[in-house]
Amino acid sequence: MPRQLRILVVSDDAQVGRWLQHRIEALREDCALTLESYEAFERRLATTGTDELDALFAVLGFARDETAASLAWLDHIKGIPGSPQLVVLAEDGDEISAVQSMRRGAIDYLPRKLITSELLDAAISHCMEGSRRRAPATPAGARQRGDAPQNNALKAPRDLIPRYMLLDTLGESTRATVYLAHSAALNRHVALKVSRVAENDEPQFAREYETVGGIRHESVVDIYDYGMHDGREFIAMEYFPCGDLKARLQNPMTEGEALDYLRRIAAALSVVHTQGILHRDLKPPNIMLREDGQVVLIDFGLAKAITNATHSTAAGVLRGSPYYMSPEQAQGEELDGRSDLYSLGVIFFEMLTGSKPYLGATAVEVLQQHVTATVPELPPELRHHQVLLESLMAKPRDDRFATADDLLAHLQQRAA
Repeated sequence: MPRQLRILVVSDDAQVGRWLQHRIEALREDCALTLESYEAFERRLATTGTDELDALFAVLGFARDETAASLAWLDHIKGIPGSPQLVVLAEDGDEISAVQSMRRGAIDYLPRKLITSELLDAAISHCMEGSRRRAPATPAGARQRGDAPQNNALKAPRDLIPRYMLLDTLGESTRATVYLAHSAALNRHVALKVSRVAENDEPQFAREYETVGGIRHESVVDIYDYGMHDGREFIAMEYFPCGDLKARLQNPMTEGEALDYLRRIAAALSVVHTQGILHRDLKPPNIMLREDGQVVLIDFGLAKAITNATHSTAAGVLRGSPYYMSPEQAQGEELDGRSDLYSLGVIFFEMLTGSKPYLGATAVEVLQQHVTATVPELPPELRHHQVLLESLMAKPRDDRFATADDLLAHLQQRAA
């Protein structure tokens, strides 16, 4: 039996990704498909690499404000030695973006709105032919399972921070870079978050270290070290090779799985709330997974003590993700544990349906829906979870579960 073509569909829109996945699976039986977000794909590049893949189908936007980022991503992929064949599925593209994509190594360019079965089949056949021509190469010294990830994209000196050897780049943002590093003192790999601090800037990670550094619980990230070196602030914490809930959400969940994750996250919230801490930025990328399925809360950079009359703004600046923000947080009001439970309700909706409850062209539009829109109705086959959802996402916080423990008791009663 001929070997199947191993295709990775990369898309930040899970609905579009699944649509493409279903189209290909219905069209061809000689393809094995996986679906990942761009963030999950970057983790793949930093750990296992792309040797096991034959083709990438990347859903990229080419609207006016998206083109530069899409072309930069294509340049990034083109620079990876031995990268798989690339097919671009374009949103809002034109002839110019098609030429730009092909010049950057794409073997095919398909406008998503114009895709037909014939065009898709031709693109797959093109990949299949190219796969047969590619010699299976294993570079000298190739990494074996269990070895430390290596990535040629590591741009910082490996001894950037004393006592830590940088191995790879796990992620970057405007605020910081997260490295996979090895600590000889701990004899383990850690996630090392590093940020350059200007002279008058307030350190970013000090609050996180002070807030959760003393908590020792399996549901809360272990923080090992914190300090400053050569104008750089750093914090060393537990490394999670299994990834986060956002990556897990790229594939559908059963109702049972969604309820199990809901229970586990609620138990983790119970731990931090009992310690008098609000998370204030609960979202799938901040919920890590261990091999046994245990969830672990990370990124307490916005966390605050419940007893401090906690508000969600400072000088009128909202902090947190608009997709998961409670109505009171969106309005800059005083917060309590029920705000985190609202965010958990949003995550529960996403786990059940595969989509977020509120979408909009701008962050303001999304926040306005959190404040004024009704709680969205679940599909008919999931309607028996509607009361539970509304007890998490009710606009007046008094109509929600009072505590994470109350939610856990409710879930236990339902399961009995």
